[in-house]
Amino acid sequence: MNKLESIVDVIKKEVLKLKDFEKDKAVAKQICIDFKNEFLKLKQLNVEKFKNAFNAYFVDYLKNNYKEFDGRVSRRQYWMFALFSSLVSFIIGLIAGIIPILSILSLLYVLALIVPSIGLGIRRLHDIGLSGWFFLIALIPYLGGIALVLLFCIPGNDKANEYGEANK
Repeated sequence: MNKLESIVDVIKKEVLKLKDFEKDKAVAKQICIDFKNEFLKLKQLNVEKFKNAFNAYFVDYLKNNYKEFDGRVSRRQYWMFALFSSLVSFIIGLIAGIIPILSILSLLYVLALIVPSIGLGIRRLHDIGLSGWFFLIALIPYLGGIALVLLFCIPGNDKANEYGEANK
């Protein structure tokens, strides 16, 4: 009789697990549906919009404003440049990983972006009303870089300040 009771207990536990499985199955099914919907939205992204944004926020900045340290840059302009810069860096890294002799491209890319990135950072600080000299806060080990990123996240002033008119 004792064996029979233990078998019944095991069966009860397994039945309870099946009930939980149905709940988990429903959650997993909903996650799959949500994932499918988000994927369909990604498919609808317009490649032309991506190209226009890349040209406006990355290529045009490097062509026209790469050496500018005066004026202001909006938060959106700064972070879009950072995004596209990271994407280009990632692609160059992939190429350098596949063809090791081209690893010099990564170094050249970083060197080419030093001055434009510093200029953009200074102009971003101007947008929140701070002097460009605050960029030197990045020299403080560990905390300086974090503080600078937090400063770059602060919304800019909508009104004109001593560094110029606000950019939208």
